[in-house]
Amino acid sequence: IMGKLPSCALGAAIAFTILAAPADAQEKRTYYYASQLQGHPYLLDSLLGMDYAASKFGVDIVSIGPQGWDPVGHAEAVEQAIAKRPSGIVTTLWEPGAVPAIKRAMEQGIPVIVIEAVVPDNGAMTFIGLDNYEAGVDTAKALIAVGGDTGKLVVSGNWGASNTDAKFQGLMDHLKANSKWELLGRVDDKATTETAIDAAKTMYNTYQDMTGIVGLDSSSGTGICLAAEELEKDITELAVVVNDREAPVLECIEAGDIDATVVNKTALQ
Repeated sequence: IMGKLPSCALGAAIAFTILAAPADAQEKRTYYYASQLQGHPYLLDSLLGMDYAASKFGVDIVSIGPQGWDPVGHAEAVEQAIAKRPSGIVTTLWEPGAVPAIKRAMEQGIPVIVIEAVVPDNGAMTFIGLDNYEAGVDTAKALIAVGGDTGKLVVSGNWGASNTDAKFQGLMDHLKANSKWELLGRVDDKATTETAIDAAKTMYNTYQDMTGIVGLDSSSGTGICLAAEELEKDITELAVVVNDREAPVLECIEAGDIDATVVNKTALQ
């Protein structure tokens, strides 16, 4: 957690060991990272992690798929990867559109690993990434730490995305059990900067008695802060807790507009 909170460790960590034969002892392997949102700033560190892994283990990792939110294009990218007969496929599952392709790859002997977000019955070997429910719990703990145990809350997120929905469930479960925070409403920011700004403007105009704001996806905090700037609205008295680390979020934490952010180690996964 980054922000004004006391130094502490929240949430669960993952640890794993990868054993690989020396690069010169085997034919060079090629893996595909087939996903959507390839151009989203949130995933830049994931791509850096892929580059590090390729160098570390002496393999090639090819990234394919749509730059934006495109479930159909995502599924097609996994199908294209299958046709290349790679050593393995890495993908994401914010929604289930690519599940049939994942199961087809596995049936053909191509191992598939899901990172970042997952859905049930996906057919892949395993999931490596954040426990998004627990990230929601950590977000609730941060909100209580900076805003107390009572208030009126509005939440911004990319509703329908598996990781966002899991974070929201963890957030609300923990608040219900440990506080008297009241949920006034939710706004849908689609995990894109422009929509997040518009959603936050709607939030400020609609819920004028709110005392706390939570943003659950990478663009939420950016929208919450930049919309306040455009509206010349002072939000420093509100308890504002977001997720992830887009550049505007870090700048707004330094300025005091955002109190804290809960960050996923995307490169590590």
